[in-house]
Amino acid sequence: MPWKIIASAFGWKAAHDDDEALLVVWHPKLRRHYSGADAWKQAVLLSIRSPSAHPALRREGRP
Repeated sequence: MPWKIIASAFGWKAAHDDDEALLVVWHPKLRRHYSGADAWKQAVLLSIRSPSAHPALRREGRP
């Protein structure tokens, strides 16, 4: 699966920590970041998750 291409389409960016040779995937509008071998996959899975069905979080039912 091309995780990097899909995550880039959702706005995720990559940064490299040269001190530890670590890849960090981050999103400019979200305060989330991932690192490690499956960082791109975690970013994609967060981006395509289903919206919450919890009634308190939905705006449609509010007067």
